[in-house]
Amino acid sequence: SSSGWAWSTDLVAHKAFYSIRLGTVGEGSDFIDAKGNVSQVIELTCNGWTMSQKLHLSLTTSDGDEVVQNLRFTGWESADGSRYNFFASNIIDGIREDYRGFALQGLNNSSGSASYRIPKDVKVSLPKGTFFPLSHTKWLIRRAKSGVRHVSNTFFDGTHMSAQRVSAFIGKQKLYGQHITKDQGTLLGPLSQRPGWKIRMGFYNLGFKDYAPIFELEILQLDNGVTPFLILDYQDFSLVFTQERLYEIPNPDC
Repeated sequence: SSSGWAWSTDLVAHKAFYSIRLGTVGEGSDFIDAKGNVSQVIELTCNGWTMSQKLHLSLTTSDGDEVVQNLRFTGWESADGSRYNFFASNIIDGIREDYRGFALQGLNNSSGSASYRIPKDVKVSLPKGTFFPLSHTKWLIRRAKSGVRHVSNTFFDGTHMSAQRVSAFIGKQKLYGQHITKDQGTLLGPLSQRPGWKIRMGFYNLGFKDYAPIFELEILQLDNGVTPFLILDYQDFSLVFTQERLYEIPNPDC
């Protein structure tokens, strides 16, 4: 439908590569070093979007041990944001967890649901208005453009066994030249040379009155969906992701 295509024009299909390094380290943290990389692809299809991510991370502890994580994730989201398929495989020190399933938004203000094939036959309810990943990005960009500073909603990507509550603080718009270094902008090319916002998000368990989020994410979100920089904050340590390469992916002939 034309509304689906209107929905899809704001985000640019792209492939990006990130390096990972250790950011801040809290008192009592075991980690003294981190290195790794991520590749991420967001691609338009004729009926929606696919996204995929591969992460390799090695954390070094103070006694010289290494914790190695390998994460693979793929998802597909319908153009109207109502349907979502996902697969994630997370291996930490040889211990593997897989998630596979599909999710549907609720119709007419009812709650939605996610059905897992792995773990087998698990079904979870999603509060009405739950966003899947790309709709969430688009919604944040729309809010940022309209000057809203604080928003909160419910988010589901399939890598946890429930939806999460997300509380986001959106900074003032920064134009290209104010947000990333000239070097990074030149390296990444025109897709990075766009206005954007610094957004800090806390992810919380649903239904728990926790004051502390499970983790926080600070991102530089450009208006075309590209994220040149992000910090993943786990309270006792943080990881810094810096985009090193960025390529536009042509849209399909539909």
